[in-house]
Amino acid sequence: MNTYLVVLLIVAIIIFSNLIMFLAVRGSKDMKIGKFNAAKEDLMNPFVKGNSELNELRQRVENLNEPEDKKED
Repeated sequence: MNTYLVVLLIVAIIIFSNLIMFLAVRGSKDMKIGKFNAAKEDLMNPFVKGNSELNELRQRVENLNEPEDKKED
């Protein structure tokens, strides 16, 4: 009889904890958290700033390597 009671209590604890976690996640879906949105944008475009700086540097090197007669200065 004690084993059935222990198993029933464990099952009840698991079910209620899953229900509480489910409700917590559903409730937090409507919350607007600025940190997570900013982190999501940073993770989606991690190399944008570095790429723009490298493109600018590449353009300057190409301008320096042009022959003198093709320069538009």
